[in-house]
Amino acid sequence: MANDTAPAWVAIELTPKRRMDLMRAIAKAYPPYAIWWSAGIYYATTPKPGGGDNTLYDTNAGDLCKQLAAALGREVVEL
Repeated sequence: MANDTAPAWVAIELTPKRRMDLMRAIAKAYPPYAIWWSAGIYYATTPKPGGGDNTLYDTNAGDLCKQLAAALGREVVEL
């Protein structure tokens, strides 16, 4: 039947371990950013020269990776 396949995009709930693994992979792919998650939002922070920090955030880890790549002037890393 035509409706037997899942849509191209399906939201899934990550377990805490899988979320931590994802955040570690993002941090490894985009140093010097530290990655963390709170209340459904992924954050990436790094110190700014001269003090303070630079923080990027998004509800979607993939979109956060796009922001990180743009901030670092690099291609997006496939995780």
